[in-house]
Amino acid sequence: MVFPSRQKCRKHLPVGTGQFTVGCVDVMSDHTVKGTFLRLYYPTKTTDIMKCQMQWPLWLPTKQYGKGYVYFRRKNTKIFGALFNWIGGDVYVPVLWEAPILSNGSQFPVIVFSHGLGGNRTTYSTLCCDLASHGFVVASVEHRDGSASMTLCFRETANTSIIRNTHDRLHRDCSFTEEWLRYARQESEVDFNVRNKQIHTRSQECIQALNLLEAINRGDDVHNLMGLSMNLSQFKGQLDMKRVAAAGHSFGGGSAITSIAEDDRFRLAVAFDAWMMPIEKEVYAQVKKPVIFVNSEAFHWEQNVEDITSLVEQTSRHAATAVITIKGTCHQTHSDFQFLVGKRVGLYAGLRSTLAPHLAMDLSNKAALGFLWKHLDIPNKPGYEDILQGRHKFVMTGVKVARMLVT
Repeated sequence: MVFPSRQKCRKHLPVGTGQFTVGCVDVMSDHTVKGTFLRLYYPTKTTDIMKCQMQWPLWLPTKQYGKGYVYFRRKNTKIFGALFNWIGGDVYVPVLWEAPILSNGSQFPVIVFSHGLGGNRTTYSTLCCDLASHGFVVASVEHRDGSASMTLCFRETANTSIIRNTHDRLHRDCSFTEEWLRYARQESEVDFNVRNKQIHTRSQECIQALNLLEAINRGDDVHNLMGLSMNLSQFKGQLDMKRVAAAGHSFGGGSAITSIAEDDRFRLAVAFDAWMMPIEKEVYAQVKKPVIFVNSEAFHWEQNVEDITSLVEQTSRHAATAVITIKGTCHQTHSDFQFLVGKRVGLYAGLRSTLAPHLAMDLSNKAALGFLWKHLDIPNKPGYEDILQGRHKFVMTGVKVARMLVT
């Protein structure tokens, strides 16, 4: 669970296990739902992260996000929202907020990450931070398709005056007010037509995020609505845009698979507990790039297993595939929730299973890293073949039916 260290320390999520200290910044390219909103994790100058606690961001950026989680779970937001914010409202992410990206003469490969149903850009901070600590730039997208527990937009109130900005461009003098968009509840949460439309919207949002990263890497003038204290021009030339992967959890795992089918710039997909129902079967034949399915033991049902098997059979004719299951894990093994509460509460609430959260996260991330390094052609990295081939005592190859799906 989240814990203070021996010295006086803020409550925090686990620190990344890689060689790099991690920096972090939020980027919003447009104030409407059509814009890209993401949290960027990236390597920064090596430092003792435990001595820089005042630079750590909160896991819940605002209380609205706590209320969003509660609304998604169909609980009273006034009562349980206060409780959730009490539990998670003072938890920090051990990264350096708006720290400069590391400039060491190397470019960093890129991962675009898609959250699950009811998640947002910070739900997988531990996972994303860990990948970044191993030398990746990770863009955690906050989807605007109604599947996020909560997301932020701005409503424009335009004044009539015209001003000239520092780049000698004319624009309207506008003011903005916050507009919070909570999860869009559906009559049926497993309606194919609704979820299929959303998964293609999500795929386009991942592609749009990649476009934004390319613009930043070119040194284009990118206006960040989340603040101007960090100059994004420092990222120019720092991203290896020839080594790009899509990743995601649950609905986000399906979104990552759809993204690599729709945009050739993505070289592979990492799908954590992928929810396959929203993907139409015709897409399977379009997935001709490496895919790894990293599964929990307690999540999958018969149809989902059949869909994963079908996609793997078709994709493996063209590219490498891997399917593994981490024993003693549940669906939230890949998210931060398992670190927010103790063992008893976590087991009762289904936020963790029998395998210790740190070990579960470590095995899951090592599987992803081994696959990423191999298929992005990044040399001199461990392959973690014992995990990928199911030789580790807590890992098995394939995916099994764990439960009946109730609709």
